[in-house]
Amino acid sequence: MKTRKLLAAAACIVLASAASCSKNEESAEKASEANTTAATAQNAGSIVFHAEGDITDADLDSISQILSERTADEIPDIGLEFSEDYDAKTVTMTFDKENAPKDNIDVFAERVLEKRLLEFRKGEKPDDEVILTNDDVEKAENVIMAETDGSMSDYVSIQFNDHGTEVFADVTSELAGTDTPLSIWFDGELLSAPTVRETITNGTCIISGDFDTTAAAELAKKIDSAPLPYEVSVKEINY
Repeated sequence: MKTRKLLAAAACIVLASAASCSKNEESAEKASEANTTAATAQNAGSIVFHAEGDITDADLDSISQILSERTADEIPDIGLEFSEDYDAKTVTMTFDKENAPKDNIDVFAERVLEKRLLEFRKGEKPDDEVILTNDDVEKAENVIMAETDGSMSDYVSIQFNDHGTEVFADVTSELAGTDTPLSIWFDGELLSAPTVRETITNGTCIISGDFDTTAAAELAKKIDSAPLPYEVSVKEINY
């Protein structure tokens, strides 16, 4: 009987020790998680974007997606998280401060809020009829082409999708041989306004301008990204 009691007592001690160890491990894990959370919060910055006007929940989701894609493209290693507040009409971008552009965070915020709206107009005035937009573009890229004097120049090449190709063929057929230019606008700025010599049916448009390789690549990249057809502003920056 004494032996059994001793064994039972020993078992109780072992179980108590195991329970104590388990509690200690849980406490250590919680402390570690708390320290990690605190360290993460200390290293985190945020930008709060506010959508203006009559914005639906779907619109806010679209804004969040566009900002997420643009930011990841600008700074791939920034460590992003996006959250939406549908009542306040805000999108909060949380990022790792170590990888963020500390010296020009304001400039960075402005860049991701660019409209990036591409418009082809029949005529060269800002209120002339819009014929083609970003929705008609399949791909944009910078290209280097030889000039008649043998020098090399940078251009932006646009390949339209099926709908854009059809519309582009129709409008170039209409304007070919006339004095009416087909102007190209980006975010309200006139890039070029060439006259049309002949119908273009292959769905390719070459944009000329005062480009170097960097500027041409930057413009092509912006045209290739999704436009932001909403009014969005920076509400606050926490860094």
